Amino acid sequence: MADCARLLKCAFFNDRMADMPASAEIYKKNYCKSEFDKCARFRVAAKLGPEKVPSDLFPNQKERADELTA
Repeated sequence: MADCARLLKCAFFNDRMADMPASAEIYKKNYCKSEFDKCARFRVAAKLGPEKVPSDLFPNQKERADELTA
């Protein structure tokens, strides 16, 4: 699978994770460069639009993404 198209524009990595590069790389490996369709941020952006993705939503917060998109 190719990298997520939103990776370079993802505010989560370009803002929230700037001070935690090791953690950011783990998330990127598991979501952005692998199965990005499982990323909570990607799912909310795809369904509601990128402007509706909460800045504090982590890629692994599937339940929260489900609540936001319900």
